[in-house]
Amino acid sequence: MPLINLSSKDDSYNRNKYIRESHNCYSYFLNLKSRNAYELCKKNFAKENMCRRSQPGYASNYPSLKTEDFKCPNIMKRTLDDNKNIFQVTKDFTCGSDYYKGAVVVAPGRDYHYYRLNDDNIWTHKPGYKPSTYYDACGNIITDPEKAVRDYGGTLHYKDFCGYVCIPRDPKKKHMQMYNQTNNYGKINMNYNNPLNPLQKSLSSKIKKIIKKRNTTKNMMYNKSKNTVYNKTKNTVYNKTKNKH
Repeated sequence: MPLINLSSKDDSYNRNKYIRESHNCYSYFLNLKSRNAYELCKKNFAKENMCRRSQPGYASNYPSLKTEDFKCPNIMKRTLDDNKNIFQVTKDFTCGSDYYKGAVVVAPGRDYHYYRLNDDNIWTHKPGYKPSTYYDACGNIITDPEKAVRDYGGTLHYKDFCGYVCIPRDPKKKHMQMYNQTNNYGKINMNYNNPLNPLQKSLSSKIKKIIKKRNTTKNMMYNKSKNTVYNKTKNTVYNKTKNKH
């Protein structure tokens, strides 16, 4: 598979309103686009004036994000559990040609944010539903997200730098989802590894019933057969005795 190039001038997340609205910093960091997210946004935007977007942890079926989840260890764990092919690295580490570098930051108790390093050696990010950009909060071109200005006012200050990661270029090696199992409400057929447990319980229950029914039938047949043999034996003995007299 040919390598996918990344450019700081890529505006493919910006041109279409529904792609822009339905994709956030997580999608952009992963360099993934979701047709489901786009179609759902296009359908509901006029009514809801917003779109559902992928969240870290949803692909690995974490619960919906809460205030206490906005901490570096939690967001990093969700990111890595969604994407087993992403791994943490040091600032000076060079990712292989099949990977590109990313960074994770957190505004404690408020929000998470992601950056990616493009092949032109410029860092870019996509603030929520807004267009992607290579500028920080003060309008400086981002050469290092750890040193970039990340204070957007009030509690939206991404003051905690969580670290750098290497991200595979191959889209098949990355995952994101708009829904987890608890907030899906049957809107989209989700595929997870762990919902086999309820199915296994259901199957176990059905199998137990089948075995019980089979054993009951077997016992009834055995008892019937036993009674038949007993009656035949009894009649034979009776007839022999009768003939003697």
